[in-house]
Amino acid sequence: MTLPLDVFGWQLQCGEISPDLVVDIRQPDAFAKARMKTAINIPYEQLQARGPAELLNKGHVLVIDPGGARAAEMAVWLRRHDIQASYLVGGYAQWTGPLERPSQ
Repeated sequence: MTLPLDVFGWQLQCGEISPDLVVDIRQPDAFAKARMKTAINIPYEQLQARGPAELLNKGHVLVIDPGGARAAEMAVWLRRHDIQASYLVGGYAQWTGPLERPSQ
C-alpha cells in the first residue's frame, strides 16, 4: 500500500490513517508545552542527522510542525531515504484533535 504524502487531520481523527510513529519537529520548549499523543520530538535541524538511523523500519512516520511546510519538506526528504513518511497538512495550526499537555 502506498501511503499518501499529505495527511489531513480528519483522516487521523476518524482512523482512516493511523501512523506507527508521530515525529514532532518543533523545538523542545514548544514540544514540552503540548503535543500530539505518543509523539516523539526530533527538532527540525536535527532530523536529517538523526532521522535515517532512528526512523528506518519504524513503519508509517507522520511528521508534524506548526504550519505544515517544514514537515512536508522533511517527509519528502525521509521518503528519499526509504522511510515511509507523511506530513500533517496545516500542522498544529489546523489540528483540532486532542493534545497531550504535561501536568502542572
